[in-house]
Amino acid sequence: MKTKRLFVLLLALIAVVLTASVVVGFQHHKEALFTHEQAELERATMHVQSELDGQLDALQRTTEIEATNPTLTRHGSASQRRTLETFVERSSFAGASVIAANGTMTNIVADSGRPDATVGADFSDRVYFQRAMAGETYVSEPIEADSGNYILTISTPLSENGTRVGTLNAAFHLKHGDFFSQFTATLEDEQGLTIESQSGKRIYTAAPSPNTDLMEHQTTLSETGWTVSVKESRVPLQERSRELSTLQSGALLFVLGTLSLFGWWVYRRSLAQLDQVLTGFEALEHQEYQTRIELEGADEWQHIEHGFNQLSRTLDGHMRERQEYERRLETQRDNLETLNQVLRHDIRNDLQIVLAYADLLADHVEAGSDDEEYLETLRDSATQAVELTETAREMADVMLANVDDQQQVRLKPLITDVVGEVRTQYTTADITVDWEASETEVVANEMLASVFRNLVKNAIQHNDKAVPKVAVSVSDDASKVTVRVADNGPGVPDAQKDDIFGKGARGLESAGTGLGLYLAKTLVDAYGGDIWVEDNEPEGAVFVITLPKAK
Repeated sequence: MKTKRLFVLLLALIAVVLTASVVVGFQHHKEALFTHEQAELERATMHVQSELDGQLDALQRTTEIEATNPTLTRHGSASQRRTLETFVERSSFAGASVIAANGTMTNIVADSGRPDATVGADFSDRVYFQRAMAGETYVSEPIEADSGNYILTISTPLSENGTRVGTLNAAFHLKHGDFFSQFTATLEDEQGLTIESQSGKRIYTAAPSPNTDLMEHQTTLSETGWTVSVKESRVPLQERSRELSTLQSGALLFVLGTLSLFGWWVYRRSLAQLDQVLTGFEALEHQEYQTRIELEGADEWQHIEHGFNQLSRTLDGHMRERQEYERRLETQRDNLETLNQVLRHDIRNDLQIVLAYADLLADHVEAGSDDEEYLETLRDSATQAVELTETAREMADVMLANVDDQQQVRLKPLITDVVGEVRTQYTTADITVDWEASETEVVANEMLASVFRNLVKNAIQHNDKAVPKVAVSVSDDASKVTVRVADNGPGVPDAQKDDIFGKGARGLESAGTGLGLYLAKTLVDAYGGDIWVEDNEPEGAVFVITLPKAK
C-alpha cells in the first residue's frame, strides 16, 4: 500500500477512535459528575449533622458543668439567683431556672419578659423536669414562642450529698444569634437546609436556589433525634453538563481539523528526518549529552538540527557543572560533619577536663588571693567555651538537618525539661512556667529544645540583678502557639531589637556566645514561626515565639 493511502487511513482511524473516546468519556464524566454531586450532598449533610450535634453537646456540657455549683441547691436564696444571673450572662442561654425536687420553681432568670411570676408554681408535670430528676441531661422538644422563635430547654439534675434535690433548666433560643444560619453558611450557594424536630415539626428551613428538580439527603442527630435534610437542585448541574457537552463538541471538531491539517503538513514536509531526531532524544534521555545529529532537507530541519545540537552542548555543560557542584557540596558537608564531631566530643571533653582540674585546684588556692581570682577567670572562660561548643554544635546540626524531617512535638514536656536543665545550671535564678494553653503539639524536630534553652539562658546571662527572674508562659489559639520568655533584666534598646538576632550579636558584658539568638531565629523560621522581642513591664525584656500548631 502506498504511503499516502496508508497515512490517510491512519488519520481516519485516529479520528474515529478519538471521536468514540470523547463521546464515551463524556457519558462517563456526566455520570461521575452526578455521582460526585450526590456524594458532596451527603458530605454536606453529614457535616451539618456533626456541627449541630457538637453545638447541642456543648450546650449540654455547659449546663452539666454549671449544675455542679453548690449554690444552686440553696432553693430560693439570693446566692442561687446570683448564680443563675451569672450563668445566663456568661453563656449563650436566654434564661435559666431551678426547680426543687417537689416540682416547685424556686428561682428563674431570663433576658426578656417577666419570668418571676412563675416562681412558686408547680412544674412537676413537665417532661424535662421528670427526665432530669430521673438522672439524665435532657434536651426538650423545641417549643414555638409567640415571637415565632423556637425555645429549647436543657435540663440536668442538681445533687447534694448524693441526693437529687432539683433540676437546673437552661432555655436556648434557636434563632438567637443566627444559630442555624452558621450551618447554612457551610453549604454551597445552590444548597438548602431543612431541620425538623423528632415530632416532625419544621423548626428551620432555607430553600435551595433554584428550588426545582431537587436532590436530597437526610440524616438524624444523635443528640435530639432531629432530622437534618440538605437539598440541591439538579438544574445547575444539568446546565453545566450541557455547557461541557458543547465545549467538548467544539474541542473535538477543533482537534479533528487540526489533526487533518497536521497530517497533511507532516506528509508534505517528509517524515524521513524524524528517526534521527527521535534517536537523538533517546540518547539525551539516557544522559548521553555528547550526541549530535545531522539533518537534511528544508530550512526548518536545519533549525531543528542546530537547536538540538545546541541543547545537547548546553546539557553537557550543565551536567559537568552540577557534578562539580555536588562534589564540592559533599566535601563541605563532610567537613561540617567532622567539625560537628570534634565540637561534640573532642573539644567539649577537653574543656570538661580543664573544669575538673580547676575544681581540684580550688582546694589549693588561698581564699581572697590573686590566685583565686585567676582560677575564677579560668573557670568562667572554660564554661563559656563549653557554652560556645554547644551552640556551635547546635548550629552544625541545624545546617545538616533536613527540613522534611519535622514531626509533631509535644510542647509541655519539652519546655519542662529545658527549664529543669537550666535551673540545675543556674541555681540562683528564679524560673517559673505558666501554662495557659492545653496540652498541645507543634511541627518541629528535636532542635526545638535549643530555641527555648537559648532564650532562657539569654534571659539569665544578660541579667544584672542579684536574683535573675525568668517567667515562661505558653498560650494558644486555633492556629498557633505563643511562648513568651520574660525577664527582669536591663531590657533591649529599641535600636537593637532587630539586630540582636544577627549572627554573633551580643553585648560587651555578655557571658553568652553571641550565636544563641541567631540560632533560635534560624530554627523558628525553619518551623514556619516567628520570633521578636518586646519591652517588659516594669523592666526587662520579653522574647515572643509563635509556632504553627500541628494539625
